[in-house]
Amino acid sequence: MDDTHYREVRENGFVRLPGLMAGGTLARLKSAVSDLEDLARDRTVSSGDFILEAPGIGGWAAWQQGARALTGVLRSADRIHEHVPEFDAVQRSLDLAGGPVAGAAGSPGTLVNAFLWAKPPVVGSAKPWHQDIAFAPPSFGPEEHGIVTIWVALEPATERNGCLQFIPGSHLLGLFPHTGDRERLPGEPPRAGAVEPHVADEHLPRTAEPVAVPLEPGSAVMFDGLVLHRSAPNTTAAEPRTAVSFVYQVPRPSWTRMEPAVLARP
Repeated sequence: MDDTHYREVRENGFVRLPGLMAGGTLARLKSAVSDLEDLARDRTVSSGDFILEAPGIGGWAAWQQGARALTGVLRSADRIHEHVPEFDAVQRSLDLAGGPVAGAAGSPGTLVNAFLWAKPPVVGSAKPWHQDIAFAPPSFGPEEHGIVTIWVALEPATERNGCLQFIPGSHLLGLFPHTGDRERLPGEPPRAGAVEPHVADEHLPRTAEPVAVPLEPGSAVMFDGLVLHRSAPNTTAAEPRTAVSFVYQVPRPSWTRMEPAVLARP
């Protein structure tokens, strides 16, 4: 990978990594996903680590509102490298922290989380515009650290089934206000009408048009924790979109700014 890729991360906030995983490595990742799905197969309600899909409302909102979800149908899963250690073994075997992440950020990253992002056909819900660093825990220290994520497609990710979309250059503008409800803590009652945190349309920058990033299986997109991104619902009848992301803490890149964004008006 040459410096052109890293320059794209610095300038646009994201870059494609074609063919990052192939052959046996991709097979290992798919097998780990199967093991993870087995852990959720009999679940009927969402928890903090396993979010089930819910038609018409979306997995996150259904979880917060205590609404009925689809048994065993995952929308997302958190800390997957702890539930299935093979995920950690795969990212280590490729040295993602010391390779592409270090190239983008200037120094190696530290894996802080890994996620499954499942978007089943027909019912796969949208993910609204957001910045990942807005959800970092208070102990993260955003003034000292940044986030670099590598998002790997395990099946074709297309505009029809909900590939990621980014606003180029938005990572240079600061932290945008996020509207919505915080996740309820364990033991807290369901929250009627809960809205997933997101950046409202009126707060989005008008500096560039959104760019969709379709990916083939095994290809990835690497992006900065401040870049605005989203994914549309899966409107296909039989094309699942499954992906795994590895999230790395890095020293705060020199191009980022953590002060509130200056909102661009239409």
